[in-house]
Amino acid sequence: MRDAKGLYRRLDDWARALSRGQYALVAGLVAGVCVFVVGLFSDASAFSAVTMAVAMTVVYYLMDPNDAD
Repeated sequence: MRDAKGLYRRLDDWARALSRGQYALVAGLVAGVCVFVVGLFSDASAFSAVTMAVAMTVVYYLMDPNDAD
């Protein structure tokens, strides 16, 4: 459990250190990959994965969840 907490903390620190654009790109990439993997086991297309990746990138860039204000 201690290793899991340390890994989470390192990943969280890394993500918080990213710029707004970098964070949005990482979030979009992760969302797109997840939709693509789920689509491999269902009827979804690669287009839906790309659409989700672009949409999540735009939303995360506009909303800026790492903003400290």
